[in-house]
Amino acid sequence: MFHGERFLAKPFSGDGDVPPAVRLAVEEELGRFLDLNGSRLPEKTQNLLSELALMVASWGSGMNLSGYRDPVSVMRSLVCDALGLWFSVQKRHGLEGVARVSDLGSGAGFPGLPLAILEPSLEVVLVESRERRHHFQRAVRRSLNLTNVDPHLGRIEEISPLSSDLVVAQALASPPVALAMGLPWLKEGGLLLIPGNDPGLDPGSHPLIRESGTLGYNVLGRSEQRWLWWGRSRVEKDL
Repeated sequence: MFHGERFLAKPFSGDGDVPPAVRLAVEEELGRFLDLNGSRLPEKTQNLLSELALMVASWGSGMNLSGYRDPVSVMRSLVCDALGLWFSVQKRHGLEGVARVSDLGSGAGFPGLPLAILEPSLEVVLVESRERRHHFQRAVRRSLNLTNVDPHLGRIEEISPLSSDLVVAQALASPPVALAMGLPWLKEGGLLLIPGNDPGLDPGSHPLIRESGTLGYNVLGRSEQRWLWWGRSRVEKDL
């Protein structure tokens, strides 16, 4: 058995091991974020997002999944951050035609896993080179029955790109490198997103990007505003 799988071999323990007060705090954190954004989600979706936060916190300390150890912090800084990203891009660009999202260097599965829960019709591709994080992603897919999640283990440049409507490169590399790594995965007319904390995020111009800009979004409980650079790829008629 893979060394890290001792944390993943058993299914998520669920209600029996999670104190009701902890579960309630996680649910309330999500509720506050949704209220702040004027958003409503189905109860099933909210429950799955809460389960995801609990899973990351439960297994995170043993696997070093992220810098967040308690489930409320996971909900605020990882889950709600992913939702905030999606809502801001949706408001600016629509996204009705998006069928496949590729999350490059996805780590514990963020922002990809929350997006897969939020939009079950999406195919969400997760690309991660670290084996423990990849196994965790697969465990989440099994435990939460996220059949629209497709985890891939390996380095981005060594995996055959899957043409995607939306590509996210979060905490992957410097913006110019992230742009270069993300473009092979981007279909004509698709969107590439590079999120971060710097309003000056800018990978520079590229002949395959026809338009670009930055968006800011807020996550309740985070002192800094979050930012993302977006770029839309050219289509053949533009070239």
